[in-house]
Amino acid sequence: MARAEKQKVKTLFVAKYFLENSDENHPITAGDIVDYLREDCGIEVERRAIYRDIAALRDVYGMDIAGGQGGKYRLLSRQFEFEDLRLLAECVHAAKFISASKAKELVKTISEFCSIYQAEELQKEVFLCDRVKTTQNKVLHNVGIIHTAMATKQDGKPHTPQKITFKYLKYTLQNKSKQIESSNIYKVSPYRLLINEGNYYMLAFADGKKPKIKTYRVDRMKDVTPIDEPREGAKEFAEIDMESYTRRVFSMFGGKQKRVSIRFINQLLDTAIERFGTSPDVFYRQDDEKHFVVTADVEISDQFFAWVCGFRKRAAIINPPDVVESMKKFLEDIETRYQDDES
Repeated sequence: MARAEKQKVKTLFVAKYFLENSDENHPITAGDIVDYLREDCGIEVERRAIYRDIAALRDVYGMDIAGGQGGKYRLLSRQFEFEDLRLLAECVHAAKFISASKAKELVKTISEFCSIYQAEELQKEVFLCDRVKTTQNKVLHNVGIIHTAMATKQDGKPHTPQKITFKYLKYTLQNKSKQIESSNIYKVSPYRLLINEGNYYMLAFADGKKPKIKTYRVDRMKDVTPIDEPREGAKEFAEIDMESYTRRVFSMFGGKQKRVSIRFINQLLDTAIERFGTSPDVFYRQDDEKHFVVTADVEISDQFFAWVCGFRKRAAIINPPDVVESMKKFLEDIETRYQDDES
């Protein structure tokens, strides 16, 4: 492009620089633009001309450019909000029919609609246990706060990842359609966001008498707030093998479907509802003062039996008789295997 022609489209180059290098957290100066035009575009220009270009971008093209005082300018809004772009990027990564390489390519395309700093954030893909998308607004709000707390940079400056506090929502047997707040306020150090079966989960190091890595449902978190305390638990998190951890926490492989009744202690109501849901074909009843029974359609498999075994004496399959017998056989096989190993 000839020099004269470049001068004619100089304002468009200025707009391009704003789109790629500025957002609400990253200001630029007229001097930055002068350097860009000279070094990248081969256009020599004085600062006064840049001020006219910025005025034109505001008045003619409607670009939301704030600032001027102190010589710093910020591009405050775009065609797409950053949270919308993050949702699109995460949905691309979560889609089962999109390969990992194609997902990265598509997210790179999405990143062209935001600044280079936001693009870097978009391309840090969420660790996926299962490629399923989620669209709940409350989840996305919580996710944004957690991302901020975990960030190692904010406003272009180094940031120490923070702890967060939140309240947790729980079901009650009397009202299974609505969750109520727990009385406790949780304080944890967030490390990872995971997506599984349409739900967001947060992997965090939990404070307390027995500190450890725990998993929380993000949509059950309320009043999520970053606090001015540095994150803990780096050593414990580094020792986790993510693949085996997610298989252990989330996997429930399929088998033949049957109608099954399971007896739980009352403290496992949240666990039962999260596993089986509250649809009309799932039935909950109080069994005695300390137990309840849930009846639901279950895919019978060794993984299902192992899931029940994980509760030890706190849960037991009580119906139908053939599934109870299969559970006994499953336990006998395990016992036999260990006897064989000992011999």
